[in-house]
Amino acid sequence: MKEFMLLIRTQGDHLAELSPEQQQQHLKKVMTYMGGLMQSGKLNSAQPLDMEGVIISGAAGKLKDGPFNETKEVIAGYFLVQANSLEEAIQIAKENPVFEDGTGARIEVRPIKVMEGING
Repeated sequence: MKEFMLLIRTQGDHLAELSPEQQQQHLKKVMTYMGGLMQSGKLNSAQPLDMEGVIISGAAGKLKDGPFNETKEVIAGYFLVQANSLEEAIQIAKENPVFEDGTGARIEVRPIKVMEGING
């Protein structure tokens, strides 16, 4: 099995546009999704990310307010999963309930590169 990082990309705080009831429904769907991944041994970790932060770039460590690029797209959270192939990781990402609420979310699926001497 390989590890894959699933980066949830949204336009700002995608939950802010949902009513409190819709937020609760979304949370329930996400917890069910995560529970299934945990039961199958596919989920290593998952967390939402706060909307504040900075981007550090360049040799001088220039700071840019917010975790935003020019389009206001943010990485709203991540899932670190185990899968046998990129295709399986893509299928795991497609089943994420973030797509069900019409938020325009995208998920970037990236294999974790294993380098000798890092993390053990």
